[in-house]
Amino acid sequence: MPAYSMEEMLLEGQREVKELFEFVTDNADAMDAYSIEEAIFSRIMAIGLAAMKGYFAKKGTGNIGDVLQLEDGTALKKEKRLLEKNYFSVFGKLVVFRACYRANGVDGVMPLDAQANLPERSYSYLLQEWIDLLSIRDSFLEGSVTLAKLLGCRVGASRFEVVSQESAGSYDDFYENKEAPTPESEGEIHAIGFDGKGVPIIKSEAAKIQSRLGKGEKRQKTKEAIVGVSYSTDPKARTPEEVAENLVYPERARAKREADKKQGLKPPPPIRAKNPRRIASLKRSKEEVMREIITDAKKRIQDNGKPLVAVMDGALCLWTLLTPLLKGMNWVGILDIIHVTEYLWKVGNALYGEKSAEGGKWVYDHLVVILQGRVGRVVGGLKQVLNKRKLKKGQRKALQDAISYFENHRRWMRYDEYLAAGYPIGSGVVESTCGHTVKNRMEGTGRRWSIKGAESTLLLRSVYTSNDWDAYWEAHRQVEQRRLYSNVLPALGYPDQYFKEKAA
Repeated sequence: MPAYSMEEMLLEGQREVKELFEFVTDNADAMDAYSIEEAIFSRIMAIGLAAMKGYFAKKGTGNIGDVLQLEDGTALKKEKRLLEKNYFSVFGKLVVFRACYRANGVDGVMPLDAQANLPERSYSYLLQEWIDLLSIRDSFLEGSVTLAKLLGCRVGASRFEVVSQESAGSYDDFYENKEAPTPESEGEIHAIGFDGKGVPIIKSEAAKIQSRLGKGEKRQKTKEAIVGVSYSTDPKARTPEEVAENLVYPERARAKREADKKQGLKPPPPIRAKNPRRIASLKRSKEEVMREIITDAKKRIQDNGKPLVAVMDGALCLWTLLTPLLKGMNWVGILDIIHVTEYLWKVGNALYGEKSAEGGKWVYDHLVVILQGRVGRVVGGLKQVLNKRKLKKGQRKALQDAISYFENHRRWMRYDEYLAAGYPIGSGVVESTCGHTVKNRMEGTGRRWSIKGAESTLLLRSVYTSNDWDAYWEAHRQVEQRRLYSNVLPALGYPDQYFKEKAA
Protein backbone atom coordinates (compact mmCIF):
# COMPACT_ATOMS: atom_id res chain seq x y z
CA MET A 1 0.00 0.00 0.00
CA PRO A 2 1.64 3.27 -1.06
CA ALA A 3 2.14 6.04 1.48
CA TYR A 4 0.02 8.27 -0.75
CA SER A 5 -3.19 7.00 -2.32
CA MET A 6 -3.84 7.98 -5.95
CA GLU A 7 -7.56 7.91 -5.28
CA GLU A 8 -7.19 10.27 -2.33
CA MET A 9 -4.93 12.61 -4.31
CA LEU A 10 -7.35 12.61 -7.25
CA LEU A 11 -10.20 13.52 -4.91
CA GLU A 12 -8.03 16.19 -3.30
CA GLY A 13 -7.16 17.66 -6.69
CA GLN A 14 -10.77 17.61 -7.83
CA ARG A 15 -11.83 19.28 -4.59
CA GLU A 16 -9.18 21.98 -5.06
CA VAL A 17 -10.35 22.63 -8.64
CA LYS A 18 -13.99 22.82 -7.52
CA GLU A 19 -13.11 25.19 -4.68
CA LEU A 20 -11.03 27.31 -7.08
CA PHE A 21 -13.95 27.97 -9.41
CA GLU A 22 -16.32 28.46 -6.50
CA PHE A 23 -13.90 31.04 -5.11
CA VAL A 24 -13.79 32.88 -8.45
CA THR A 25 -17.59 32.84 -8.71
CA ASP A 26 -18.09 34.07 -5.15
CA ASN A 27 -15.47 36.83 -5.30
CA ALA A 28 -15.55 38.10 -8.89
CA ASP A 29 -17.68 41.14 -7.99
CA ALA A 30 -15.70 42.10 -4.87
CA MET A 31 -12.09 41.64 -6.06
CA ASP A 32 -10.04 43.38 -8.72
CA ALA A 33 -8.13 41.45 -11.38
CA TYR A 34 -4.79 41.62 -9.53
CA SER A 35 -6.19 40.18 -6.29
CA ILE A 36 -8.15 37.43 -8.00
CA GLU A 37 -5.15 36.43 -10.14
CA GLU A 38 -2.91 36.23 -7.06
CA ALA A 39 -5.48 34.07 -5.27
CA ILE A 40 -5.97 31.82 -8.32
CA PHE A 41 -2.23 31.23 -8.56
CA SER A 42 -1.92 30.14 -4.92
CA ARG A 43 -4.80 27.70 -5.38
CA ILE A 44 -3.27 26.31 -8.58
CA MET A 45 -0.10 25.66 -6.57
CA ALA A 46 -2.18 23.53 -4.18
CA ILE A 47 -3.53 21.56 -7.15
CA GLY A 48 0.02 21.02 -8.37
CA LEU A 49 1.09 19.78 -4.95
CA ALA A 50 -1.78 17.27 -4.92
CA ALA A 51 -0.70 16.09 -8.39
CA MET A 52 2.89 15.62 -7.20
CA LYS A 53 1.61 13.51 -4.31
CA GLY A 54 -0.39 11.57 -6.88
CA TYR A 55 2.80 10.97 -8.85
CA PHE A 56 4.50 9.44 -5.82
CA ALA A 57 1.36 7.46 -5.04
CA LYS A 58 1.52 5.95 -8.53
CA LYS A 59 5.28 5.47 -8.31
CA GLY A 60 5.00 3.62 -5.00
CA THR A 61 7.60 3.34 -2.27
CA GLY A 62 10.20 1.40 -4.25
CA ASN A 63 9.24 -1.92 -2.66
CA ILE A 64 10.71 -4.61 -4.94
CA GLY A 65 10.39 -7.53 -2.52
CA ASP A 66 12.27 -8.70 0.52
CA VAL A 67 15.77 -8.62 -1.01
CA LEU A 68 17.63 -6.33 -3.41
CA GLN A 69 20.50 -8.09 -5.17
CA LEU A 70 23.22 -5.71 -6.38
CA GLU A 71 25.32 -6.52 -9.44
CA ASP A 72 28.34 -7.34 -7.27
CA GLY A 73 26.32 -10.05 -5.52
CA THR A 74 25.60 -8.08 -2.34
CA ALA A 75 22.16 -8.92 -0.94
CA LEU A 76 20.33 -6.11 0.82
CA LYS A 77 17.32 -6.84 3.01
CA LYS A 78 14.27 -4.62 3.17
CA GLU A 79 13.69 -2.80 6.44
CA LYS A 80 10.25 -2.86 7.98
CA ARG A 81 9.84 0.90 8.29
CA LEU A 82 9.65 3.39 5.45
CA LEU A 83 12.21 6.18 5.35
CA GLU A 84 10.97 9.72 4.82
CA LYS A 85 12.56 12.30 2.54
CA ASN A 86 11.53 15.92 2.46
CA TYR A 87 10.96 16.98 -1.13
CA PHE A 88 10.69 20.67 -1.96
CA SER A 89 8.91 20.96 -5.30
CA VAL A 90 8.03 24.21 -7.04
CA PHE A 91 4.47 23.61 -5.78
CA GLY A 92 5.51 23.26 -2.14
CA LYS A 93 6.93 20.79 0.35
CA LEU A 94 5.85 17.16 0.62
CA VAL A 95 7.21 14.02 2.23
CA VAL A 96 8.28 11.06 0.10
CA PHE A 97 8.05 7.62 1.71
CA ARG A 98 10.63 5.08 0.55
CA ALA A 99 11.39 1.43 1.17
CA CYS A 100 14.99 0.97 2.33
CA TYR A 101 17.29 -2.00 1.69
CA ARG A 102 20.32 -2.43 3.88
CA ALA A 103 23.13 -4.80 4.88
CA ASN A 104 25.94 -4.60 7.41
CA GLY A 105 28.70 -2.33 6.14
CA VAL A 106 26.67 -1.14 3.15
CA ASP A 107 24.84 2.16 2.91
CA GLY A 108 21.09 1.88 2.71
CA VAL A 109 19.61 1.84 -0.80
CA MET A 110 16.21 3.33 -1.57
CA PRO A 111 15.09 2.00 -4.98
CA LEU A 112 12.48 4.75 -5.33
CA ASP A 113 15.25 7.36 -5.38
CA ALA A 114 16.69 5.71 -8.49
CA GLN A 115 13.31 4.92 -10.06
CA ALA A 116 12.24 8.59 -9.83
CA ASN A 117 15.76 10.00 -10.30
CA LEU A 118 15.42 12.05 -7.14
CA PRO A 119 18.15 14.62 -6.46
CA GLU A 120 20.56 14.17 -3.60
CA ARG A 121 19.27 17.36 -2.04
CA SER A 122 15.71 17.88 -0.87
CA TYR A 123 15.20 20.57 -3.52
CA SER A 124 13.68 19.17 -6.71
CA TYR A 125 15.69 19.50 -9.90
CA LEU A 126 13.13 21.93 -11.30
CA LEU A 127 13.39 24.07 -8.16
CA GLN A 128 17.19 23.92 -8.39
CA GLU A 129 17.05 25.02 -12.02
CA TRP A 130 14.85 27.98 -11.13
CA ILE A 131 17.19 28.86 -8.27
CA ASP A 132 20.07 28.88 -10.74
CA LEU A 133 18.17 31.00 -13.26
CA LEU A 134 17.58 33.59 -10.55
CA SER A 135 21.18 33.31 -9.33
CA ILE A 136 22.78 34.05 -12.68
CA ARG A 137 20.76 37.25 -13.02
CA ASP A 138 20.60 38.76 -9.54
CA SER A 139 22.38 38.47 -6.22
CA PHE A 140 21.67 35.36 -4.18
CA LEU A 141 19.70 37.45 -1.68
CA GLU A 142 17.62 39.09 -4.41
CA GLY A 143 16.98 35.65 -5.92
CA SER A 144 15.83 34.36 -2.55
CA VAL A 145 13.38 37.25 -2.19
CA THR A 146 12.07 36.75 -5.75
CA LEU A 147 11.52 33.02 -5.24
CA ALA A 148 9.66 33.64 -1.98
CA LYS A 149 7.41 36.18 -3.70
CA LEU A 150 6.67 33.98 -6.72
CA LEU A 151 6.29 30.57 -5.11
CA GLY A 152 6.02 31.25 -1.40
CA CYS A 153 9.11 29.05 -1.13
CA ARG A 154 11.74 30.29 1.31
CA VAL A 155 15.26 29.26 0.34
CA GLY A 156 18.08 31.15 2.05
CA ALA A 157 20.65 33.10 0.05
CA SER A 158 23.43 30.79 1.26
CA ARG A 159 21.52 27.80 -0.17
CA PHE A 160 21.31 29.60 -3.51
CA GLU A 161 25.10 29.76 -3.66
CA VAL A 162 25.49 26.08 -2.69
CA VAL A 163 22.99 24.96 -5.32
CA SER A 164 24.73 26.97 -8.06
CA GLN A 165 28.11 25.48 -7.16
CA GLU A 166 26.71 21.96 -7.39
CA SER A 167 24.86 22.67 -10.65
CA ALA A 168 28.07 23.93 -12.27
CA GLY A 169 29.73 20.58 -11.55
CA SER A 170 28.48 19.09 -14.82
CA TYR A 171 30.02 21.83 -16.99
CA ASP A 172 33.05 19.90 -18.25
CA ASP A 173 31.11 16.69 -18.88
CA PHE A 174 28.47 18.60 -20.86
CA TYR A 175 30.85 20.34 -23.23
CA GLU A 176 33.06 17.30 -23.70
CA ASN A 177 30.03 15.38 -24.97
CA LYS A 178 28.06 18.16 -26.67
CA GLU A 179 27.55 17.63 -30.37
CA ALA A 180 28.67 20.31 -32.80
CA PRO A 181 25.97 22.51 -34.36
CA THR A 182 24.53 21.25 -37.62
CA PRO A 183 26.46 22.45 -40.71
CA GLU A 184 23.41 24.21 -42.14
CA SER A 185 23.15 26.38 -39.01
CA GLU A 186 26.76 27.55 -39.30
CA GLY A 187 28.38 30.38 -41.22
CA GLU A 188 31.19 30.08 -43.76
CA ILE A 189 33.84 31.57 -41.45
CA HIS A 190 34.76 30.43 -37.96
CA ALA A 191 36.08 32.96 -35.45
CA ILE A 192 37.51 32.85 -31.94
CA GLY A 193 38.50 35.56 -29.49
CA PHE A 194 39.77 36.06 -25.95
CA ASP A 195 39.83 38.84 -23.39
CA GLY A 196 39.91 39.45 -19.67
CA LYS A 197 37.49 41.09 -17.24
CA GLY A 198 38.06 41.88 -13.57
CA VAL A 199 35.79 40.39 -10.90
CA PRO A 200 35.62 42.05 -7.44
CA ILE A 201 36.67 39.55 -4.78
CA ILE A 202 36.40 39.43 -1.00
CA LYS A 203 39.35 40.55 1.13
CA SER A 204 40.34 37.08 2.26
CA GLU A 205 40.62 35.90 -1.35
CA ALA A 206 42.58 39.02 -2.29
CA ALA A 207 45.06 38.27 0.48
CA LYS A 208 45.69 34.80 -0.99
CA ILE A 209 46.41 36.27 -4.42
CA GLN A 210 48.77 38.97 -3.18
CA SER A 211 50.07 38.06 0.26
CA ARG A 212 53.00 40.48 0.28
CA LEU A 213 52.76 44.06 -0.86
CA GLY A 214 55.65 46.17 -2.04
CA LYS A 215 56.17 49.74 -0.88
CA GLY A 216 53.32 51.91 -2.12
CA GLU A 217 51.32 48.97 -3.50
CA LYS A 218 47.63 48.65 -2.72
CA ARG A 219 45.75 45.47 -2.00
CA GLN A 220 44.34 43.87 -5.16
CA LYS A 221 40.54 44.16 -5.24
CA THR A 222 39.77 42.20 -8.39
CA LYS A 223 40.84 38.99 -10.08
CA GLU A 224 40.75 38.68 -13.83
CA ALA A 225 38.24 36.31 -15.36
CA ILE A 226 39.44 34.88 -18.67
CA VAL A 227 36.80 35.12 -21.39
CA GLY A 228 36.72 33.13 -24.62
CA VAL A 229 34.27 32.82 -27.49
CA SER A 230 33.91 30.56 -30.52
CA TYR A 231 31.36 31.30 -33.22
CA SER A 232 30.76 31.15 -36.95
CA THR A 233 29.63 33.91 -39.27
CA ASP A 234 29.08 34.62 -42.93
CA PRO A 235 31.52 36.74 -44.97
CA LYS A 236 30.71 40.38 -45.56
CA ALA A 237 32.94 42.31 -47.94
CA ARG A 238 33.33 46.03 -47.11
CA THR A 239 35.45 48.84 -48.48
CA PRO A 240 37.96 50.70 -46.32
CA GLU A 241 35.91 53.88 -46.76
CA GLU A 242 32.72 52.17 -45.51
CA VAL A 243 34.40 50.86 -42.38
CA ALA A 244 36.18 54.14 -41.65
CA GLU A 245 32.99 56.17 -42.05
CA ASN A 246 31.09 53.85 -39.68
CA LEU A 247 33.82 54.25 -37.06
CA VAL A 248 34.68 57.94 -37.39
CA TYR A 249 31.45 59.45 -38.70
CA PRO A 250 28.70 57.07 -37.47
CA GLU A 251 25.96 59.73 -37.78
CA ARG A 252 26.86 60.33 -41.41
CA ALA A 253 26.90 56.61 -42.13
CA ARG A 254 23.52 56.22 -40.43
CA ALA A 255 22.04 59.06 -42.50
CA LYS A 256 23.25 57.36 -45.69
CA ARG A 257 21.61 54.11 -44.68
CA GLU A 258 18.34 55.90 -43.96
CA ALA A 259 18.49 57.66 -47.34
CA ASP A 260 19.12 54.35 -49.09
CA LYS A 261 16.23 52.81 -47.21
CA LYS A 262 13.85 55.54 -48.37
CA GLN A 263 14.94 54.89 -51.94
CA GLY A 264 14.10 51.22 -51.53
CA LEU A 265 17.71 50.04 -51.41
CA LYS A 266 18.22 47.06 -49.15
CA PRO A 267 21.18 47.41 -46.75
CA PRO A 268 23.63 44.51 -46.58
CA PRO A 269 22.97 42.21 -43.63
CA PRO A 270 25.11 42.86 -40.52
CA ILE A 271 27.74 40.40 -39.40
CA ARG A 272 25.99 37.98 -37.04
CA ALA A 273 27.59 35.50 -34.66
CA LYS A 274 26.08 32.04 -35.20
CA ASN A 275 26.02 29.39 -32.48
CA PRO A 276 28.30 31.35 -30.10
CA ARG A 277 30.07 29.24 -27.48
CA ARG A 278 31.10 31.45 -24.57
CA ILE A 279 33.17 30.76 -21.50
CA ALA A 280 34.27 32.94 -18.61
CA SER A 281 36.39 31.47 -15.82
CA LEU A 282 38.16 32.77 -12.76
CA LYS A 283 39.92 29.54 -11.81
CA ARG A 284 41.08 28.27 -15.20
CA SER A 285 44.27 29.60 -16.71
CA LYS A 286 44.36 31.58 -19.94
CA GLU A 287 45.82 28.57 -21.72
CA GLU A 288 43.08 26.25 -20.42
CA VAL A 289 40.34 28.58 -21.65
CA MET A 290 42.07 28.93 -25.01
CA ARG A 291 42.39 25.16 -25.40
CA GLU A 292 38.70 24.73 -24.62
CA ILE A 293 37.63 27.28 -27.21
CA ILE A 294 40.06 25.91 -29.81
CA THR A 295 38.66 22.42 -29.20
CA ASP A 296 35.17 23.75 -29.91
CA ALA A 297 36.42 25.45 -33.09
CA LYS A 298 38.16 22.29 -34.34
CA LYS A 299 35.05 20.22 -33.73
CA ARG A 300 33.01 22.65 -35.79
CA ILE A 301 35.53 23.22 -38.59
CA GLN A 302 36.64 19.58 -38.95
CA ASP A 303 38.05 19.04 -42.46
CA ASN A 304 35.74 21.30 -44.43
CA GLY A 305 38.37 23.95 -45.14
CA LYS A 306 36.48 26.66 -43.31
CA PRO A 307 38.91 29.48 -42.39
CA LEU A 308 39.62 30.14 -38.72
CA VAL A 309 40.15 33.74 -37.68
CA ALA A 310 41.22 34.98 -34.27
CA VAL A 311 40.08 38.53 -33.50
CA MET A 312 41.48 40.13 -30.35
CA ASP A 313 42.63 43.39 -28.88
CA GLY A 314 46.28 44.30 -28.47
CA ALA A 315 47.10 42.24 -25.36
CA LEU A 316 50.39 40.72 -26.52
CA CYS A 317 50.33 38.14 -23.71
CA LEU A 318 47.18 36.64 -25.25
CA TRP A 319 48.64 36.61 -28.77
CA THR A 320 51.84 35.02 -27.44
CA LEU A 321 49.87 32.25 -25.73
CA LEU A 322 47.50 31.68 -28.63
CA THR A 323 50.01 31.38 -31.46
CA PRO A 324 51.64 28.06 -30.42
CA LEU A 325 48.24 26.57 -29.51
CA LEU A 326 47.10 27.07 -33.11
CA LYS A 327 50.23 25.53 -34.59
CA GLY A 328 49.38 23.29 -37.54
CA MET A 329 46.03 24.99 -38.14
CA ASN A 330 45.19 27.28 -41.02
CA TRP A 331 44.34 30.46 -39.14
CA VAL A 332 44.42 34.23 -39.52
CA GLY A 333 45.10 36.66 -36.67
CA ILE A 334 43.23 39.98 -36.75
CA LEU A 335 43.83 42.96 -34.49
CA ASP A 336 40.56 44.53 -33.37
CA ILE A 337 40.00 47.61 -35.51
CA ILE A 338 38.26 49.49 -32.69
CA HIS A 339 41.47 49.59 -30.67
CA VAL A 340 43.39 50.74 -33.74
CA THR A 341 40.91 53.59 -34.17
CA GLU A 342 41.26 54.55 -30.50
CA TYR A 343 45.03 55.02 -30.91
CA LEU A 344 44.43 57.20 -33.98
CA TRP A 345 41.94 59.32 -32.04
CA LYS A 346 44.48 59.85 -29.26
CA VAL A 347 46.91 61.25 -31.82
CA GLY A 348 44.25 63.27 -33.65
CA ASN A 349 42.99 64.82 -30.41
CA ALA A 350 46.53 65.55 -29.23
CA LEU A 351 47.49 67.30 -32.49
CA TYR A 352 44.24 69.13 -33.32
CA GLY A 353 42.23 69.29 -30.09
CA GLU A 354 39.36 67.24 -28.69
CA LYS A 355 36.46 66.62 -31.09
CA SER A 356 37.79 69.04 -33.70
CA ALA A 357 36.79 68.71 -37.36
CA GLU A 358 40.48 68.66 -38.35
CA GLY A 359 41.19 65.86 -35.89
CA GLY A 360 38.24 63.82 -37.16
CA LYS A 361 39.36 64.17 -40.76
CA TRP A 362 42.92 63.23 -39.79
CA VAL A 363 41.66 60.05 -38.07
CA TYR A 364 39.42 59.15 -41.01
CA ASP A 365 42.18 59.62 -43.59
CA HIS A 366 44.74 57.59 -41.64
CA LEU A 367 42.23 54.86 -40.82
CA VAL A 368 41.40 54.45 -44.52
CA VAL A 369 45.12 54.04 -45.28
CA ILE A 370 45.46 51.38 -42.55
CA LEU A 371 42.38 49.57 -43.85
CA GLN A 372 43.97 49.58 -47.30
CA GLY A 373 46.81 47.52 -45.81
CA ARG A 374 49.39 50.32 -45.77
CA VAL A 375 50.26 50.32 -42.08
CA GLY A 376 53.91 51.07 -42.81
CA ARG A 377 52.97 54.32 -44.51
CA VAL A 378 51.01 55.46 -41.45
CA VAL A 379 53.84 54.52 -39.09
CA GLY A 380 56.34 56.34 -41.29
CA GLY A 381 54.18 59.46 -41.30
CA LEU A 382 53.80 59.39 -37.52
CA LYS A 383 57.57 59.11 -37.11
CA GLN A 384 58.10 62.10 -39.39
CA VAL A 385 55.72 64.20 -37.28
CA LEU A 386 57.49 63.00 -34.14
CA ASN A 387 60.95 63.90 -35.44
CA LYS A 388 60.26 67.11 -37.40
CA ARG A 389 57.62 68.96 -35.42
CA LYS A 390 57.98 70.69 -32.10
CA LEU A 391 55.57 68.84 -29.86
CA LYS A 392 54.28 69.05 -26.35
CA LYS A 393 54.83 66.19 -23.95
CA GLY A 394 51.27 64.85 -24.33
CA GLN A 395 51.44 65.01 -28.12
CA ARG A 396 54.75 63.21 -28.20
CA LYS A 397 53.43 60.45 -25.93
CA ALA A 398 50.32 59.93 -28.08
CA LEU A 399 52.49 59.57 -31.19
CA GLN A 400 54.99 57.25 -29.51
CA ASP A 401 52.20 55.03 -28.12
CA ALA A 402 50.54 54.74 -31.53
CA ILE A 403 53.82 53.95 -33.30
CA SER A 404 54.69 51.23 -30.77
CA TYR A 405 51.19 49.76 -30.93
CA PHE A 406 51.13 49.55 -34.73
CA GLU A 407 54.68 48.19 -34.98
CA ASN A 408 54.06 45.51 -32.32
CA HIS A 409 50.83 44.33 -33.97
CA ARG A 410 51.58 44.90 -37.64
CA ARG A 411 51.46 41.20 -38.51
CA TRP A 412 47.75 41.16 -37.54
CA MET A 413 46.85 44.36 -39.45
CA ARG A 414 46.49 43.13 -43.04
CA TYR A 415 43.06 44.70 -43.28
CA ASP A 416 42.97 44.87 -47.07
CA GLU A 417 43.05 41.06 -47.14
CA TYR A 418 40.54 40.72 -44.30
CA LEU A 419 38.01 43.08 -45.88
CA ALA A 420 38.29 41.43 -49.28
CA ALA A 421 37.67 38.01 -47.68
CA GLY A 422 34.72 39.34 -45.65
CA TYR A 423 36.29 38.50 -42.29
CA PRO A 424 35.13 40.15 -39.08
CA ILE A 425 37.69 42.75 -37.97
CA GLY A 426 36.15 43.78 -34.66
CA SER A 427 36.27 41.91 -31.34
CA GLY A 428 32.72 42.93 -30.46
CA VAL A 429 31.57 39.35 -29.80
CA VAL A 430 34.18 38.63 -27.13
CA GLU A 431 33.80 42.12 -25.65
CA SER A 432 30.03 41.69 -25.43
CA THR A 433 30.73 38.37 -23.71
CA CYS A 434 32.78 40.26 -21.11
CA GLY A 435 29.71 42.41 -20.53
CA HIS A 436 26.87 39.88 -20.72
CA THR A 437 28.62 36.93 -19.11
CA VAL A 438 30.80 38.69 -16.53
CA LYS A 439 30.09 42.36 -15.84
CA ASN A 440 26.28 42.28 -15.78
CA ARG A 441 26.23 39.78 -12.91
CA MET A 442 29.58 39.99 -11.16
CA GLU A 443 29.80 43.74 -10.70
CA GLY A 444 27.50 46.00 -8.71
CA THR A 445 27.30 47.92 -5.46
CA GLY A 446 28.63 45.84 -2.60
CA ARG A 447 29.23 42.69 -4.66
CA ARG A 448 32.32 40.79 -3.62
CA TRP A 449 33.00 37.17 -4.51
CA SER A 450 34.83 34.14 -3.28
CA ILE A 451 36.76 32.42 -6.05
CA LYS A 452 34.62 29.31 -5.75
CA GLY A 453 31.31 31.18 -5.73
CA ALA A 454 32.33 33.37 -8.65
CA GLU A 455 33.52 30.41 -10.71
CA SER A 456 30.24 28.50 -10.49
CA THR A 457 28.23 31.60 -11.37
CA LEU A 458 30.52 32.40 -14.31
CA LEU A 459 30.27 28.86 -15.68
CA LEU A 460 26.48 28.83 -15.42
CA ARG A 461 26.31 32.25 -17.09
CA SER A 462 28.60 30.88 -19.80
CA VAL A 463 26.10 28.08 -20.42
CA TYR A 464 23.18 30.51 -20.44
CA THR A 465 24.76 33.09 -22.77
CA SER A 466 25.81 30.24 -25.10
CA ASN A 467 22.09 29.33 -25.47
CA ASP A 468 22.78 25.90 -24.00
CA TRP A 469 20.69 26.15 -20.83
CA ASP A 470 17.95 23.60 -21.55
CA ALA A 471 20.38 21.06 -23.01
CA TYR A 472 22.71 21.59 -20.07
CA TRP A 473 20.06 20.92 -17.47
CA GLU A 474 18.93 17.75 -19.19
CA ALA A 475 22.56 16.59 -19.28
CA HIS A 476 23.12 17.65 -15.65
CA ARG A 477 20.27 15.43 -14.47
CA GLN A 478 21.72 12.53 -16.42
CA VAL A 479 25.16 13.12 -14.92
CA GLU A 480 23.63 13.14 -11.43
CA GLN A 481 21.65 10.00 -12.24
CA ARG A 482 24.86 8.16 -13.17
CA ARG A 483 26.68 9.50 -10.12
CA LEU A 484 23.97 8.58 -7.64
CA TYR A 485 22.36 5.46 -9.09
CA SER A 486 24.71 3.74 -11.55
CA ASN A 487 25.02 0.78 -9.15
CA VAL A 488 21.30 0.60 -8.43
CA LEU A 489 19.52 0.94 -11.79
CA PRO A 490 20.98 -2.29 -13.29
CA ALA A 491 19.90 -4.17 -10.18
CA LEU A 492 16.38 -2.86 -10.73
CA GLY A 493 16.44 -4.03 -14.34
CA TYR A 494 16.71 -0.54 -15.84
CA PRO A 495 19.07 0.00 -18.80
CA ASP A 496 21.66 2.77 -18.87
CA GLN A 497 20.25 6.16 -19.85
CA TYR A 498 16.83 4.89 -18.67
CA PHE A 499 15.20 8.26 -18.24
CA LYS A 500 16.61 9.64 -21.48
CA GLU A 501 15.16 6.67 -23.38
CA LYS A 502 11.78 6.99 -21.66
CA ALA A 503 11.60 10.71 -22.52
CA ALA A 504 12.39 10.01 -26.18
